[in-house]
Amino acid sequence: MKNNLGIQNKYRKKKICLIGVGKVGSALYHSMNSSGFDFKYAVDSNTGRLKRIISSNKKIIPAKKISKNILSESDIIIFAIQEKKLKDTIRECRQLNLDLSGKMVFHTSGIETSQLFGSLKINKKNAGSFHPLQTFNTISYKNNNILINIYFGIEGGNNALKYLKEICRVLKSKYIIIPEDKKILYHSACVTASNFLVSHFSMLSKITDGISLKNKSGIEIFKPIILTTLNNIFNQGIKESLTGPFERGDIGTIKLHLKYFKENLPSVLYYYILIGIETVKLSFKKKSITKSEAVEIEKLLLKYI
Repeated sequence: MKNNLGIQNKYRKKKICLIGVGKVGSALYHSMNSSGFDFKYAVDSNTGRLKRIISSNKKIIPAKKISKNILSESDIIIFAIQEKKLKDTIRECRQLNLDLSGKMVFHTSGIETSQLFGSLKINKKNAGSFHPLQTFNTISYKNNNILINIYFGIEGGNNALKYLKEICRVLKSKYIIIPEDKKILYHSACVTASNFLVSHFSMLSKITDGISLKNKSGIEIFKPIILTTLNNIFNQGIKESLTGPFERGDIGTIKLHLKYFKENLPSVLYYYILIGIETVKLSFKKKSITKSEAVEIEKLLLKYI
């Protein structure tokens, strides 16, 4: 127990510099700050927003730009910025020509690895990536607890992983270690799980726009079936949760769908075909349709391309 407390105190006493307080950075700041981590500096080009985010912490020093003093006086440097700006920001740090071998450096990118810090004078054991498997659609001006009980995808050197695991433990979160060569695959899974899910509902809205719903949105009336389906998936598994015309081999209904979309909603047609092909495969895997039925339905779908 004493050993665990020693580890906690060791990490909590380290001075943190947070670079970027956007949607991810602001949520991370509030969660870690509320958990007792010691932030000394926060850097963001939007100083008005930055000061508002850190307003309750009088000890932290806001800055518009990265400087030698900021990096030199920090033990932990966290880059919580978008991938498209991350390389330029690291290049900016490199131009300061500092020895950062005694610092721990992390970024929150889902797709980049800790190898991105290779141009800096660092100890590779102290470099890592720390990606919250969560969606952030707004800036956090307070601790909204959206990092509790989520997973973080972590990767990096041994020292970095120890620290990142401790952050997860303190934030009451979980972690999975992502191999360097699997980060792209991991991030594409994140996009599929969250971003494409939103796009799926956008397609649903296009379909329901043509129905008279008496001031009810398509999302609203489909909420019960959506939530029940998700509940089935997490409790019974993907395969066992599949129902509908594809699952029962109802080719007549599928023909009617395809004909309607081709004539009235061509923008939805290819989406229906693409998802339909995957649903055919899943139905066959479930053994709810025969191989010949699967082939027949797939041929029908491809006929409309």
